[in-house]
Amino acid sequence: MTNKPTTETENRKSDYLPPWTYQSDSFLQLEIDYLFKRNWLLAGHISDVSKPGDYLTFDAFDEQVLVIRDRAGELNAFFNLCQHRGGRILDQSTGHCKGAMTCPFHGWSYDLNGKLLNVPRADTFKASDITSVSLRPVDMEIWMGFIFIRLQAGCQSVAEQLAPIADEVLNYQPELMEPYLPASEELKPFNWKCIHDIDNEGYHVPIGHPALHELYGETYKDTIENEIMVARGTISDRIARSWSVRHYQKLLPAFDHLPAQRQRIWFYFNFYPNLIFGFYPDMMEIYMTIPESIDTTRYISRTYALPDKRPETRASRYLNVRINTETADEDDAFVAALQKGMLSTAWQPPRLSTLEEGVRFFHHRIQRDLPVGQLEKPPFETEIPNINNKLLNS
Repeated sequence: MTNKPTTETENRKSDYLPPWTYQSDSFLQLEIDYLFKRNWLLAGHISDVSKPGDYLTFDAFDEQVLVIRDRAGELNAFFNLCQHRGGRILDQSTGHCKGAMTCPFHGWSYDLNGKLLNVPRADTFKASDITSVSLRPVDMEIWMGFIFIRLQAGCQSVAEQLAPIADEVLNYQPELMEPYLPASEELKPFNWKCIHDIDNEGYHVPIGHPALHELYGETYKDTIENEIMVARGTISDRIARSWSVRHYQKLLPAFDHLPAQRQRIWFYFNFYPNLIFGFYPDMMEIYMTIPESIDTTRYISRTYALPDKRPETRASRYLNVRINTETADEDDAFVAALQKGMLSTAWQPPRLSTLEEGVRFFHHRIQRDLPVGQLEKPPFETEIPNINNKLLNS
């Protein structure tokens, strides 16, 4: 990193996130505190916890969360910490509790509503009142069957934020979907923003994703609708050269739950700051980024679909996964190049096409929440939080 400017006026404002914001530990901590902990994070889908006693766990930013369905069929979210000494209660990513959640450390147990049930040798706790102890709840919201949690208060509800595209999503009956593939998670050697700098524009599709371009490239369009980045493309009738695309075009059946105009649409939208939904006629997928460091990101993928035993549907879903896997591999190469390029002394500010407005919008949204990210030159690491607070309050 370069040194801090000698005067504040020399640190001009930038129309994009400058490279230092991808390389600063202090800026990453601001992102965690202001963007991730105060916004909704996807924990799973109601089908992941379908029966009383079913649970899932979600860990991020030193916080541990569990979501469990109680005996009445309601979902509850708690911090996954025993109120005795902070031990982790449920250790698996998913599982089932028959009657209680029991901490493996000392055996404190809680019912499915989080209330303390039993304490071994309770008579030894005379100096402490443990009669009213319960697990600490976590903010939770279910939207269209998707389970969101929020680590800190600070933003609108999911329903309020995604209201502009709710009617469009309803076409796909997401509440009735079930897991199609096991949830996957991998550690990618990228800054989390680099990943979204790729998926926030389709300008690179014709050159960077030849198979995807054959699938819908002629009709693909990015839009920004009420602060939601949305993309749509209609499956082409032109026979593709790509084996996967060609057979997908041929085998994709009609679906009774979809209106005619959506039978051949691939539809994506972004949920700020780090979540992408992809709805296809045959299935849907989600991926979410969770930063671990300035150049390491947990990449969490989930795939859901409506029950459908038709052979042509099964084949279409197999081909869909092949197409998206190929696309993801291509994007990884581009992300690696972008990240490396920002380290070069030859790096220049982006020259964005009108087809890349999603990139500018994403950067502006982060700069609005973290105004220190507007500064072209990097301040000293220790000064970044103070400068951000000053700009937020100015």
